[in-house]
Amino acid sequence: MVKTHLEPSATRYLAALPDADRAAYLTANPWITWSGGRASFDWGDFLTHVGARKKNVPSFDTFTLAAPENNLFGVATTKARHFTQWSLRKATGDDGARLDADLPEKIDLINPMYFIERQNPGRSRHWFIRVGTKDSDTSLTVVGNLTAGLENLGDDVNTYMYWDGGHGANQDAPDFITWIRKVSGYAE
Repeated sequence: MVKTHLEPSATRYLAALPDADRAAYLTANPWITWSGGRASFDWGDFLTHVGARKKNVPSFDTFTLAAPENNLFGVATTKARHFTQWSLRKATGDDGARLDADLPEKIDLINPMYFIERQNPGRSRHWFIRVGTKDSDTSLTVVGNLTAGLENLGDDVNTYMYWDGGHGANQDAPDFITWIRKVSGYAE
């Protein structure tokens, strides 16, 4: 993750700064080494820089069924359900509690890795994936795993992490349009 995605992101960000701004940024962030036009750092320092996660465990399958993700698994007259054995058992206090039988299939339907494993021949072959490095809502490993899974299938994957970008960062919309033109063969 650090060598593949994070250091290239920091390098691109820092290289684009005027010298004085880069020097100021590096002074404020002494955990980053800038040498030969490249940024380097270790995972632990990066995590300290990002700060605390916004969501605790369990972040999506909450014991109280209050997370929007719990509503995703609701049915008919049941607004929300647990979708992990762990949360279900912790919430009910029943170590033998079992998830409803229809849930494994529903869970697979929202998990892109499930479909990547099946190497669906009808899938897209081109992917444009973006996330901010300071996104404290989504784990960066999600993007790393998705990218690696698609690349292992031979797909064209354009992944980039916006340095210091937060959740939902969108910093290169014109590049996205250029990318669409390239993969579609459509030029104005």
